[in-house]
Amino acid sequence: MAKKFPIDEFDSATVHGGRHRARRTAKDRVLEWIRIFVAAALVAGLGYGTLKFVENSSVFDGYLPSSNASADANLSAKPGVQVLDGGDKNLAGDAGRLLKDSGFNVTETAILVDANNKRVKIKTTVVTITDELFRADAEAIAANIGNPEVVVSPEFAGPITVVLGANYKNPTN
Repeated sequence: MAKKFPIDEFDSATVHGGRHRARRTAKDRVLEWIRIFVAAALVAGLGYGTLKFVENSSVFDGYLPSSNASADANLSAKPGVQVLDGGDKNLAGDAGRLLKDSGFNVTETAILVDANNKRVKIKTTVVTITDELFRADAEAIAANIGNPEVVVSPEFAGPITVVLGANYKNPTN
C-alpha cells in the first residue's frame, strides 16, 4: 500500500498479534459441558414444577363434577343435566332417574363436595343454569322435582345443574 498521508500518532500504534487466550484442555471442555447440562436441567425442572403447580391449583378441583356426556350427542339434543346431592338423604340417583325417565339428558349424579372433597350441605334445592338459553328446560326440570328456584350462575360447569338441598323430597314417594 502506498503511503499517501504523512506519518501521525496512529502509525506508531503496535499491531495486534492475534488470539491471546490459553489453550482449552479436556478438563475445561468437560466442565463446560457439565455447567451447560446443569443449567438446562435446572431450567427444565423449574418449568416442569411450575406447570405442575398451575395444573394442581385449579379453583374448581373437587367442586365441579366431571362431564360424562355421550360421544354421539348432537346439537339438537337436550342440554346435559347434572344432579348433585347437597342434602343428607342421598337422593341424587333417584332424582336423576326421575329426570331421565321424563326425557332429560342426565349426564351425572353425584354428591356435592368442596375443594377438599368434603360433603357440602345446603338447605334449599336450586336449579342453576349457565345461560338464559337453558331457562325453558330448567323450568321444565324444576316442575318435575317440586318447583325449586331457577338461577343463572357460572358456579357449575354443566349447562343445567340441579343441586338438591335438605328440603328436597322425592316426588315419587
